[in-house]
Amino acid sequence: MGTYLGEVPAAGEPMRVASCVEWLLAPNPSAWTFEGTNTWIVGVPGGSTCAVIDPGPDDARHVEALRRAVGRRSVSTVLITHDHDDHHGATDAVLRWSGATLLDATTTVSTTAPRGSAQRSVTVADGIDATVLSTPGHTRDSVCILLPAHREIFTGDTILGSGSPMVRPSLMADMLRTLRTLADLGARSHVTVRPGHGPVLDSLADAANRRLAARLRRIAQVAALTDEDSGLTVDELVTAMYPNLTDPDVRRAAASSVEAIQRYLAASEPVGSEARA
Repeated sequence: MGTYLGEVPAAGEPMRVASCVEWLLAPNPSAWTFEGTNTWIVGVPGGSTCAVIDPGPDDARHVEALRRAVGRRSVSTVLITHDHDDHHGATDAVLRWSGATLLDATTTVSTTAPRGSAQRSVTVADGIDATVLSTPGHTRDSVCILLPAHREIFTGDTILGSGSPMVRPSLMADMLRTLRTLADLGARSHVTVRPGHGPVLDSLADAANRRLAARLRRIAQVAALTDEDSGLTVDELVTAMYPNLTDPDVRRAAASSVEAIQRYLAASEPVGSEARA
C-alpha cells in the first residue's frame, strides 16, 4: 500500500516537498475536492523560472497566493491535467500576469494515440524535462505529467491521494488500462505520486495497483448483484454497494462509476474471470 508522505498543507501556504516541487493547496474544500485542489510549482531552488501544474480554481485568494509563491521567478509553462474547473479555472488569470505558455490536455495529447503512451516531452523550467502521458479514465482528456529525472508524477484526478475518482460512463476500460500502465511505469522505477487532491503517495506502483484492485472488486460486485437481480437500477446498485453514502454529490459520482461498470460488463471486449477476481 502506498504510504502517505506527511499532511496536506494549509490552504494558501506553499510548502516545498521535493528539490524541484512546491505544493500550494487551494481554498476550495468540498465533497468533490476533498481538502481542496493541489496546485504544483515545479522549479529548482534559486532558479529563474518555474512551471505551474493545475493552477486551481478561479479564486482570487488562490491566484494571489500562487503569485506570492512564485515570487521573482518567471512562469515559463502552465500545464493542465484535465478540463475541470477546479484544476484550470485560474488559468486565464495566471497567464495574464505571468505571460506563460499554456500546455493543456488538448494541445499535448492525441485521443487516437495509444493509451498511456508518451505524447509529448517538454522542458518546463530551468532544464527540468517533463513527459506528458495520456491517461484517460476520470475524463477522456486526462493526462499525467512525469518528471523522469526526478521520479515525480503529477496525476491530477487519475490517482488521488485517498479514495478513487469518478469514472465517466464510457471510460471504465480506459481507466483499467491507465492504471495498469501506471503500475508498470512505477514497477520500472520508484516514482512519487503528486495527486490533484489529497496527500502525496510514495509509490506509483503501489498506488496504481491498489486502485486497480479496488476497481476490479467493484466490477465483481456489480456483476454479482446483476446476476442476482438484473432489475436493479443504478441508484439501487449504489445503495447496495455504498450503504452509508448519503451525500447527494458523492452519490452522483458513485452512480457515474457504477454506470461505467455496467457498460464495461456489457461491452464486447472480454472481462471474464478478471472482472470477478
